[in-house]
Amino acid sequence: MKPLQRRPALAHRQPLTGQGGAASLTERPFEGKLVLRGKPEAIADGVSAVLGGKLPIKVFETVSGPRGGVQWLGPDEWLIVTAPGVEAAVASDLVRALAGIHCQIVDVTDYHTTLVLSGDHARDMLMKVTTIDFHPRAFKPGMGVTTNFGRTIASARQTGDTTFEIIVRISMADYLWCLLAEAGREWGLPSQIPKGGDVKLHLPHFEAAPHGDATTVGSELEMA
Repeated sequence: MKPLQRRPALAHRQPLTGQGGAASLTERPFEGKLVLRGKPEAIADGVSAVLGGKLPIKVFETVSGPRGGVQWLGPDEWLIVTAPGVEAAVASDLVRALAGIHCQIVDVTDYHTTLVLSGDHARDMLMKVTTIDFHPRAFKPGMGVTTNFGRTIASARQTGDTTFEIIVRISMADYLWCLLAEAGREWGLPSQIPKGGDVKLHLPHFEAAPHGDATTVGSELEMA
């Protein structure tokens, strides 16, 4: 019997590139992901000591440190993203640093994957598929948000002037991939047909289109 082999959630997809660098879409698999919960005043020093960056305490705030980035999810909840393969060590160090403090650290690495969207029209693509204001006057590098993208929920953060990282459940990764590809069709991204059953991609300007065209295609929604 062949040994088990770890596969990216979107191993069946190839990176997409639009016209003239207008947009590109790729998966960044296996990044470490930890959900941390606790009172910020109680855990801030310990988190800073482990990650090398301060704990974000404001809405939309993200912070990057030598060992990982932290995104604010709520008043007592954060998402920590690390390089692949180091999440267990970071979690262990956090447990030691926060010993005796009421908090929770959960490894959700294998529950999510990361999509990287970049290019001059990356922001325009995001504005098509969510109600969050991604206009540059409202959403800037270093900001992050968790919101609906079509029919799924994901966490997005802006890491550069034209670069966004979107963390989504593995079970909805193919759907979001195809949704973003559809949003980039006018800038040359190729159409992506989801695998399996019938699922609406849910782009509002396609809602009036008849069944069988870009509005409704298949999607394989594998449970994570």
